[in-house]
Amino acid sequence: MLPLLLRLVVWFPLAILNPAAQGLPGWAGTFTYAEKPVKALADYSMVMAWKLQLQPQGTSLAGTLGVEGQQTFMQLQVRATGSAQEAQVVFVRGLEGTGYQQLKPGDVLFRLRKDPKGKLLTYWGKLQPRLSEKYQDGQLCFVKQ
Repeated sequence: MLPLLLRLVVWFPLAILNPAAQGLPGWAGTFTYAEKPVKALADYSMVMAWKLQLQPQGTSLAGTLGVEGQQTFMQLQVRATGSAQEAQVVFVRGLEGTGYQQLKPGDVLFRLRKDPKGKLLTYWGKLQPRLSEKYQDGQLCFVKQ
């Protein structure tokens, strides 16, 4: 009986205190990304604005991701997983608009990573910039407000 009790005493705190999630609250807040405008055939500039809002919810982060442009409107419910250095933005469900029907709950939309100098780098997943076909991972995209 004593060995079982000893195991519980050792493993219970490890199960509750997930070290990877301890730095996650640092990702709470609002992040924005404005894609570089592209000239349309009708001689106007197309723009695309992204807005990620994350708030603490229990022991994790949850929020919304909005993507808006001339012909694009998506409002998604998301959650964040990760650590103090990297947050994965994960699809939960679509709230409004179109363009998210191909997504499944649990899909990683993109990752935000803090480099050693504190720059916020974006690594694209199931969602990518809408206006540029030549995007690259590891670029500065989102800015914390």
